[in-house]
Amino acid sequence: MHKILSVLLLFITCALSAQQQFVGVRLNSERKEYANVKLGFGVLYEYQLSKHHGFEIDLNYRSKNEKMWLPISISNNDEQLFEIRESYLTMPVLYKFYSDVINVSTGITFDYFIGWNNITKVENVQMTSYSINPKLYVGWAFRVSKSIPLSSRFILEPEIQFNPIFKYNYCYYGVDVKLKYKL
Repeated sequence: MHKILSVLLLFITCALSAQQQFVGVRLNSERKEYANVKLGFGVLYEYQLSKHHGFEIDLNYRSKNEKMWLPISISNNDEQLFEIRESYLTMPVLYKFYSDVINVSTGITFDYFIGWNNITKVENVQMTSYSINPKLYVGWAFRVSKSIPLSSRFILEPEIQFNPIFKYNYCYYGVDVKLKYKL
């Protein structure tokens, strides 16, 4: 029994020593299919369970521009092309595989609509409201990154990402840079 407890204690000690936690910030440049590149930012928490396996949770700001024809009533029932910037909070929940060459992350994403801005300026016309339904979108993220140690505590991690949104048949893709701090 003593040998079993010793082996179990050794196993737990090795497993705990492999665990690492990180917090960080990210800057992303991404685009929605054929739209212009948009900058976003966020914070992250990463928990590395073992040498090769871990999890990452982010909270990011993301925006996209939408163009749409809307009826206006000034003198006749003309339509005007408006461009709207939609803003979202995005939360990816990802499994992460670590290696010496590259890291690969994949998991589910949640995009929640938080607001809008009218980008189009039309004389004598003011857009006063805009909403979308639903406000929550679900997608899947796939990321490939490379960890670059800057010191014993700081890690720079450039990343390429692909994020399709299921039900609405569009995708985000882009390049991110994360700066992580080892706790």
